[in-house]
Amino acid sequence: MKPSGRPFWIALHRYAGLAMTLFLGVAALTGCVLSFDRPLDAWLNPDLFAPSRPGRADPLTAVAALERMHPELLATYYPVRAEPGRNIAVRVAPRGTMLLAFDEVLLDAGDGHWAGARQSGAGWDRAHLVRGIYELHCNLLAGTIGRWLMGTAAVLWLLSNLVGVYLTWPTRPPIWKSWKRSWQFRRSSPLPRLLLDIHRASGLWLLAPIAVLAFTSAAMSFYGEALMPAIARLSPPRPSPFDRPPIRPAPSAPPDMRAVLRRATDCARARRLGWQPAVYQFEPDRDLAGVRFTATGRETYRGLGPVTYWFDVPTGRFAYEDNPYDDSAGLGVARALYPLHTGQMIGAPGIALDVVLGLATLEQAGTGVYLWLKRRRMRRPARRAPRSVHG
Repeated sequence: MKPSGRPFWIALHRYAGLAMTLFLGVAALTGCVLSFDRPLDAWLNPDLFAPSRPGRADPLTAVAALERMHPELLATYYPVRAEPGRNIAVRVAPRGTMLLAFDEVLLDAGDGHWAGARQSGAGWDRAHLVRGIYELHCNLLAGTIGRWLMGTAAVLWLLSNLVGVYLTWPTRPPIWKSWKRSWQFRRSSPLPRLLLDIHRASGLWLLAPIAVLAFTSAAMSFYGEALMPAIARLSPPRPSPFDRPPIRPAPSAPPDMRAVLRRATDCARARRLGWQPAVYQFEPDRDLAGVRFTATGRETYRGLGPVTYWFDVPTGRFAYEDNPYDDSAGLGVARALYPLHTGQMIGAPGIALDVVLGLATLEQAGTGVYLWLKRRRMRRPARRAPRSVHG
């Protein structure tokens, strides 16, 4: 590409950056907070998450007691083993057509008694703040339109970063000697020069992880509209019962949780998975029950995330293995998005890197706006000068 084209790319980089600054600022700030969503939620709501007494209840026993005492409830999602120092969170659905004022029940980790309940959803009270931050991060609390706006900003972010690399590329040799300066900054430089150098150097040093963050943001924002149709065309996963819309009414009785757990454990052993059961899940509108397995026995998204074995509730027969490690490349790409985006793919170091990337994104947005304002103020006198000469 000829140097004469650089003014176009400079303008594209500058104005694309300005157009997405607000969106990136919101996404970066909320993303940093969400890296600590679980401990933050527990800190904000000790009445819900802090056990009232020592001991460790068995979640299956506690949930079975919950459903006996509250026959209007169906437990649909909860951990198979209690986490030390944290109450057992159980997602619930109504049995039949009745309405519930909540969809999450917290059972005390000490003895399994009812500790509290809440309705999920965005809000700014302490019980719903973390979910509110999550919705703000994903869609600006504006539903589909907000999700599209954030996805468009992510696409611009990715393109702007690639254009930024091109703009730092030297136009004359020696290439590396000239380009090396773009990777550095001097603290003794005047403030405008220092901020320009930091803006440029941070973009180069963090290009690869920021590009991954931008791509996964765009892919998740347009998951149903673009990503999954492309995967279905290029590398479709195995047929799944979840490909069909729900057609069954909610069952009159919940499945035998322990029987499902035994069957799932047998499946994992037969397939030599070597992982532990982590989460029990029940889909009442499909009459499917399953168990998620992870390497640690806790719900994590390391690698491509959990492997789940599903069973048909009326017959008890095996229905489907949801295994991104042994399916199409397309499913692997789809399942990699969330672990990559959150950093959970490689555990604690990835989450720490995600926080660093969020702070770097705030820095780049801030320095970019500052540099634009600085240049804009410098151009104003130049534009007014001809008018003063000609009176």
